[in-house]
Amino acid sequence: MLSGKTAGIILCLCLLVPSFIVAEEQDPVLQIIEKALQEYKDQNYSNAATDLDYASQLIRQKKGEALAAFLPEAMAGWTTGEGTSQVTAVSLFGGGLTAEREYTKDTAKINITILTDSPLLQPMIMMFSNPIFAASAGQFELINGYKGITKYQNNSGDVNIVVNNRFLVTVKGQLISREELLDYAKNIDLKGIANLP
Repeated sequence: MLSGKTAGIILCLCLLVPSFIVAEEQDPVLQIIEKALQEYKDQNYSNAATDLDYASQLIRQKKGEALAAFLPEAMAGWTTGEGTSQVTAVSLFGGGLTAEREYTKDTAKINITILTDSPLLQPMIMMFSNPIFAASAGQFELINGYKGITKYQNNSGDVNIVVNNRFLVTVKGQLISREELLDYAKNIDLKGIANLP
């Protein structure tokens, strides 16, 4: 004979299981993958491939949303809008996934971009691995433990940081001081970005 407490727990679990199943069924990625699997079993290979491409795009969008969450808030005295993410086809601008946010203060402007899954990363990684070439591109900076290259002149500049050979973080500024440019670069959670799947 079950105690009243045990029976109550079992009843709660029985009520929760269907809700878990419904939540999983409502995931659009899983729905598209299941549809693609059925298309494949039915030998509708073109439809299956199209569905899988679509599911892949949805997954990249989710990854982009996670990436955008690492764009920092505006620093004191600055204003900003919402961070945005975008998936670009490989045939366009090198392709890849980007998250971007703009910050303004009077006439000053800073733009932060995080890029991943792009062939454009390779030239930057090669630059960081060749100190002679990197030195000609700017000044070395250690930003929160990660290698960065800063180029600054005439109140404008940029900082490029490669994180785990998977992400390129770029901070570009116009009508700003060098300190403001570096402060924004240091305000980015680079370790958090490095831990993204």
